[in-house]
Amino acid sequence: MMYRMISFDLDGTLADTFPVILKSFHSTVKQLTGQKINDQQIFDTFGTNEQGMLKKLLPNVSLDTASDIFYQAYEQAHQALRQPFPGVLDLLQALKDHGVQISLLTGKGQRSCDISLKMLGLTGYFKPILVGSPERNVKTDNLQSLLTTQHLAPDELAYVGDATSDIKAAQAAGVHCFSAAWSPSVQLDALQTMNADVYKSVADLQTKLLS
Repeated sequence: MMYRMISFDLDGTLADTFPVILKSFHSTVKQLTGQKINDQQIFDTFGTNEQGMLKKLLPNVSLDTASDIFYQAYEQAHQALRQPFPGVLDLLQALKDHGVQISLLTGKGQRSCDISLKMLGLTGYFKPILVGSPERNVKTDNLQSLLTTQHLAPDELAYVGDATSDIKAAQAAGVHCFSAAWSPSVQLDALQTMNADVYKSVADLQTKLLS
């Protein structure tokens, strides 16, 4: 059966953005507090968007100030990453050619999402684009929202993400998750423990989706 819509995660799925994210948070915290934090402290705040992450990492700094510095750092760090993962553009185009709608469902905030899509040359590919919340992980809510607003049955929508949290979000929405395992940062064992449907290359996923 052909899906009517495939929804994609961004970080670690469309592009290797984690180094960009980490660098931006490190430099923002250093600039505002003079202190160094480690990667794990940043990963511990994942699930919310950058606004939520900044609140946790910099509780004593005004969010407006922290945000301004963060987004400048983010755009600057992104200069080093101007391409999605190999095969991503081919996959997106092939899905479009087969009449499959492609949407984006990310935990990022709107502003960092816009920066990443622009830097990666992916602006205009996805409709709709649903972003994260500063309060909590809203991927399940957003998948359910897609089902409702796009008039899809659960078996007409699939989600492509790189994390175990993506599998859980999709399961909670009654939607199938294809696990993207092509990022250098992927936790392959954790994905394979939770999901049999794991793809180590974009080309393999393309073959599966279009067969």
